[in-house]
Amino acid sequence: MLKLTTCSLLLLFAIPVKAQVDTLNQARKLLYYFNGGIGLYIPTSTHGALSETGFASSFQFQVDYKKHFFSRLYLDQYNIAFLTDYTARDGSSLSIKGKIPSTLIGLDMGYSFRIKKFSPYAYTGAGIAITDIPFLEETSSSGNISLTSRSRSALSFRTGVGIDYKINRFFILYFESQFLSFPITTQVYDGNLNGVSLQIGFKTPLQ
Repeated sequence: MLKLTTCSLLLLFAIPVKAQVDTLNQARKLLYYFNGGIGLYIPTSTHGALSETGFASSFQFQVDYKKHFFSRLYLDQYNIAFLTDYTARDGSSLSIKGKIPSTLIGLDMGYSFRIKKFSPYAYTGAGIAITDIPFLEETSSSGNISLTSRSRSALSFRTGVGIDYKINRFFILYFESQFLSFPITTQVYDGNLNGVSLQIGFKTPLQ
């Protein structure tokens, strides 16, 4: 009888302890990271106006919510270079060079796996692209030409692959290649602003 009572008490204590351990193990599966990187933006268009390489920067909040699976909120900025020719009303030709700045906010979903210190990964995502669209304006009276811009937003899509290299528990280096598309037409180029971004950056755990 004493043995039965002792076993019952141990069982009553063991069940809450096991539940607490399971809860802690579940919580430990959520890993948080801050990511930051810089790189180049290379347009995929063969149009001469977008033939120059631009600049890209990225800031991300990443959550590894399950083994091999992660999601991340991103705030990216792109400066897409352009060079275009413009013919004025008087017949004179001008070459105009500038940047198309774009800010992208959205969400990625991805899959990764570990090979020792390396972790290859792939992802896809969507968000909102806010772009300053360039416009050429010519004053009819004086014939002066000015380059102005107007903000416009559109849905953007992207997909990419990358690889992490764990230097230590506080610092992870990554290299990433990304294809980006957002359907915004401009006076400079009447087509989607598609391109490939090559970035290098770091990840640091937040716990």
